[in-house]
Amino acid sequence: MTNDPQNIPPETSSRAAWRDSLSNPAVLVAGGIALVALLAVIVLSVILIRSGREDEVDTAVSGTPTPFGSEDGGLAGEPLVVGMSDSDTISVTLDSPTTLSLPGQQFNVQTQVIGADGTWTPAVDEAGTAVWVYGTIVNYVVGLPDLDENRALLEGLSPGDEIMLATRGGTRYTFSFNSRSTVPVTDRNVFAQNTPGITLVLLGSEGTERLVVNGRYVVSEADNQTGNVVGLGEAAQLENIQLTVNSTTYIADRAEIPPGFALFVVDYQIQNVGMTAIDSGNLQLSLVDSLGNQYVLNPLATQLGNFPPLSGFLNANQVVQASAGYQIPLGLVSDTLSWVVTNTRSGAQVYVSLPFTGGASAAAGSSITLARVDISTDLMSLNLGGQATNLGTQPIVITESDVALQTEDGSIYLLLSTNPPFPWTVPPGQTLQFFLTYQRPPTDTAVFRVLNQGFQLTNLR
Repeated sequence: MTNDPQNIPPETSSRAAWRDSLSNPAVLVAGGIALVALLAVIVLSVILIRSGREDEVDTAVSGTPTPFGSEDGGLAGEPLVVGMSDSDTISVTLDSPTTLSLPGQQFNVQTQVIGADGTWTPAVDEAGTAVWVYGTIVNYVVGLPDLDENRALLEGLSPGDEIMLATRGGTRYTFSFNSRSTVPVTDRNVFAQNTPGITLVLLGSEGTERLVVNGRYVVSEADNQTGNVVGLGEAAQLENIQLTVNSTTYIADRAEIPPGFALFVVDYQIQNVGMTAIDSGNLQLSLVDSLGNQYVLNPLATQLGNFPPLSGFLNANQVVQASAGYQIPLGLVSDTLSWVVTNTRSGAQVYVSLPFTGGASAAAGSSITLARVDISTDLMSLNLGGQATNLGTQPIVITESDVALQTEDGSIYLLLSTNPPFPWTVPPGQTLQFFLTYQRPPTDTAVFRVLNQGFQLTNLR
């Protein structure tokens, strides 16, 4: 096949035709219109592309906590996702603090999220600014920059001095100075959510320790004349409502529970001791673990309680037995859980401290044995084998965070493989065999930990 040269006009003919076109006014006008239309299409395309990218970013980050984000970044008043499954999402909306008042000084409060490793080292050096750890609502954890005036302020607090925290929703919480101490920067106990109060942390201090001030929550007359922190089986007074938690149940072995989760059910009695009917829809029932993670009511978990969920109006002197259920992460480690009941109209709250029968409490009834430790043939990894026996009455759930290989300098080594895969569920009275492969430490000794039991390994080199 050959090309037909007659279909290609000579170069000289093309140039002549081009000159003729330029000399024609109609052609020039049409060309200008086409150029303007082309520019409009380009501008519209850029706008649409940028809009689409912004939508994608909004979709990607919606409900996802960003470490050390600001309130303007969407943390305040937005749902924080603390657990997900194919069928359910656990979320919570928190009323963020806005101002912190100390004797003679007031701070504007920003919101920040603690890292997954528990380390909190935000760079805050602005005078008059404090940062609140997002999610700490039983024990409010607030950091102050390490400035001379802030250090003098915290060191000058004395018993009886008041600390006030105001929230975006208009609620004001008052605390009384309780104690002052110096703790390591790695101490996670400052984030504990066992008792209502406030913890002030001096941030950015040089060295390995921080100055920490603790304040006790002051119960106002509007809250409760007899106190608003009770335990299991004790009556709590919330304005004209009396609440008593009679029992709790930890459930981890039912087929309908989504993978990676367990259920926690609270059975309680509620009584209207006032003279008028009360709308139970104004009561917010939430569960908070020791790190401040908050969980909302879960329909599946509530149905597994001994009583129906609370609904409708409570008439004067009416007594109702009800259940409240929550979906929590499998293997949650928390010594206690706080059941928080809030009147959303007045802001009044009561706290019920509940023993947690899952997590670390269940692990206390376990027995871990280590039967095999050897180095791989390529000398690059460490193989371990053993078994976990459940001596208690509740299922034990072991997740990847419950096992670790660590050396004396604090280094944690990479888990390469596991059999069976996590999570491991050990029913009461049963034994589970496990095999793990870790990156081989460069030191001669290391500690292998499963739940609350550790094993010293030697001669690794």
